[in-house]
Amino acid sequence: MRYFKAVITPTISGGNIEVRISANNTNQAKKIIETLPYFKSFVKQPVLEDMEDNNLSKLSDLIKKAQAKDQAKLAGMI
Repeated sequence: MRYFKAVITPTISGGNIEVRISANNTNQAKKIIETLPYFKSFVKQPVLEDMEDNNLSKLSDLIKKAQAKDQAKLAGMI
């Protein structure tokens, strides 16, 4: 599975929203988004999301680095 993102106009009032969805390809992502109850139309069609730039993966990398530093500090105390 890959992650796709699209910008849609919801049926409820408000601005456009970004939707992220897990799917096998662009067509499947588009069909899944169209089944959402608040979907009205696409502003930007689904595109493959680059996992390298994903904020969650960046956060995960930072946490791993911090934990590695803590472990190194603890190992130095022994």
